[in-house]
Amino acid sequence: MNASRLDSALRPATPVPSPGDLQVQVTGTIGGVLTDLVEIAERLPVQAGRAEVTARILDQLAGEIVEAASLLRQLRERGH
Repeated sequence: MNASRLDSALRPATPVPSPGDLQVQVTGTIGGVLTDLVEIAERLPVQAGRAEVTARILDQLAGEIVEAASLLRQLRERGH
């Protein structure tokens, strides 16, 4: 995993003012999650010693998906 990518997942999201920016953020978030999931899938099966680390990464990715869903709801609420 790219360390800077995982570090950025731990920082709080910044407000996004325009619908175009929301779309870009959602696209980037989902694209990054997919990239990380592929990388994890390529390393399966996970060795017992890496199980907790991998589970934590999956937890972070789940949080990013929740964030992307929230951004999509903001778009809907704005009528876009």
